[in-house]
Amino acid sequence: MGTPVRHFTATTPDGQVFTVNIERDFRFDPHRDSLVCTHCDWSPSLLTMKKIVDMAGEHLASAHGADRGLSQQDNEGFRKARLIMLPFVAVLLIALFVYLQNS
Repeated sequence: MGTPVRHFTATTPDGQVFTVNIERDFRFDPHRDSLVCTHCDWSPSLLTMKKIVDMAGEHLASAHGADRGLSQQDNEGFRKARLIMLPFVAVLLIALFVYLQNS
């Protein structure tokens, strides 16, 4: 569907790990995220007032029995892209302001 930007993981009492991803499709709407379980077909509508973290935790606990150690972390590639693009855009804006001031 989209690119995973964040992962929620939890474990069952017997140690099995389950994951729900927040995915973003940059081609159509870069600010619209969706939740997708990597183990079943679950992908809820996000037209709700619930927090995404709560929805992910509830799904992992109720559908898979994974109610221990809910954690979240950014996707490594998405995090690196943010670290590269922020300085690049800052330098570009500074160069643009200097150019406009000199002309």
